[in-house]
Amino acid sequence: MTVGRGRQLLVAAVFFGAFAFSPWVRAQPIGPMYRWPTRDGHFFEAAFLRLQGNAVVFAKDGWEFTVPISTLSPKSLELARRQAVRVPAAIPAIPAVPATPLAPIASFSCNSSILEFCRENLGRQIGSGQCAMLAQNALRSAGAAPRGPDSPGEGDYVWGELVATIKAGFYGASGVKDLAYVQPGDIIQFHDVRFSGYLHGDFGVYHMEAKHHTAVLESVDAAHNTITVLHQNWNGQKIIRRQTLYLGGMNRGWLRFYRPSAAPQPGGFPPYYIRRG
Repeated sequence: MTVGRGRQLLVAAVFFGAFAFSPWVRAQPIGPMYRWPTRDGHFFEAAFLRLQGNAVVFAKDGWEFTVPISTLSPKSLELARRQAVRVPAAIPAIPAVPATPLAPIASFSCNSSILEFCRENLGRQIGSGQCAMLAQNALRSAGAAPRGPDSPGEGDYVWGELVATIKAGFYGASGVKDLAYVQPGDIIQFHDVRFSGYLHGDFGVYHMEAKHHTAVLESVDAAHNTITVLHQNWNGQKIIRRQTLYLGGMNRGWLRFYRPSAAPQPGGFPPYYIRRG
């Protein structure tokens, strides 16, 4: 054996000695070379040979060596499992990382009653005509809990369980996929929102904005990226009306969708009142 070859073996022995079960012996690789990460953040390059008890046998430069399973990272264990002819019981299954669940939706639902209240009063003014008065009286009519403390800031009304948030972006709204979790009758809180762009199917442009606003969701059209709402006090009109909003034209602010919850004392609300528009 030459001096140079002896030094190579000495370096290899120092590198792998911390986790080698057996002395290095002559072997021929039977597969391609891979980079194998270890649990302590290091890695080594070798070819997979076989599984052997609680270890994996590798080959490098014509020599074979064993590495305990406990020192290999989950990524290396998965690669070894794919290379092996069979999966031994010594290699534990790698648990899948569960997806983070969404916040649970309130079990009590009064959405249909809220939506019915708004539809029955289309063209009418509820209370003082302010946007929040429609939501407040719809909750009372449905026997639902009133709004809670403002969050995240003053004037950002909270109407129940938060189920979705849509935020404006440079190319339109983001978070639109969360609309899969909303339902007709959910209450939407607007914050510093601006919609603008070309009128679809017509000539000209449109521009709408609101610092704070409240509306009731009537429907969602995911194919056309729109939502239809029932609201009042929008663009100077204090009567309840139906409007479709194109989320692709939302370039400022956010929308929060709330699921109303059961009232702590059903029937304890004062009756709502209606002013004819």
